[in-house]
Amino acid sequence: MKIKIRLSILLLLFCSTVFGQGNELLAENIIGVWNYIKTVDKNNQEVKHIYRIYPNGEKMKIVANGPKITLNPNGTYRKKFTEENTDRGNWKIISEKEIEYEMVIPKNSRQGKLIIKTQKFMTDKKWRKDENGNFLDASSDKIIELTETEMKVEYEKDYILIYKKSN
Repeated sequence: MKIKIRLSILLLLFCSTVFGQGNELLAENIIGVWNYIKTVDKNNQEVKHIYRIYPNGEKMKIVANGPKITLNPNGTYRKKFTEENTDRGNWKIISEKEIEYEMVIPKNSRQGKLIIKTQKFMTDKKWRKDENGNFLDASSDKIIELTETEMKVEYEKDYILIYKKSN
């Protein structure tokens, strides 16, 4: 599997260099609705749970899953984690292997109001804002492999989230 990933990356890099279309090809293939399929480790073994250790030493069990991702041609996105938890904002390609998401947190939302309250106590954290005063929070995904129908995204350096594109 590692050989396939390396060959895919080398082929993508070669085609991008030769034809100068890396980001255009990425943009063409990445737009659409991506459904989470499974999480695998570096040995391509499926992972159902990930364990974390709290600073107090307590072990935490996290279900290994990913959001349903919708990337629109107009540069907006939606990441649906649950029925009640959906991120929205803008996306852009920052390299041939990386997409940046800029989540827009409405200033009048529950999360926006919480940010306003915590800023009074945590003066070292400065939030960026858009022209309407909404808060912006950026993150990025490193793409391991991308085809017309499948996307593999690095998760915390030890795992890979596998997605299939909806038709």
